[in-house]
Order: sequence, then C-alpha cells, then structure tokens
Amino acid sequence: MLRIVIYALAILHLGPGIAFAILAFGCGDVPLLGTLCQRSEIQAFMYLTLGLWLVMGLGAFLKLRTTHSA
Repeated sequence: MLRIVIYALAILHLGPGIAFAILAFGCGDVPLLGTLCQRSEIQAFMYLTLGLWLVMGLGAFLKLRTTHSA
C-alpha cells in the first residue's frame, strides 16, 4: 500500500516538473518541439503534463503488475 502511495505522489509531482523542463528547454530560440511550441504556454504545459501522467501511470501499473505476479 505504501509503495502505491509513493508511486502516486512521485507521478503527481514529476509530471508537471518534467513538462516544465521540456517546455523551458524545448521551446527556446529554435523550437525543437515544433507545433507544441506554437500553442499557448499553459495549453502546451497542460498537454505535456497529462501525457506524462498517462505514460508514467501506465509504467507504474505495469511495474506493479509484473512485481506482484512474479
């Protein structure tokens, strides 16, 4: 139970942090993120955060599933 809480807190905190870093370094003078940098900052941040939450949540789910089935 504690492992699930720690994973959830890590995912909730890392999602926006990684999204901010991607936007800060990926949308500079030469936008490496292309069309994502052309949106408003808050909209791009929201899409990146939700996408990262989804990816990290699925990764944690698969990790927990393989750990408990072994």
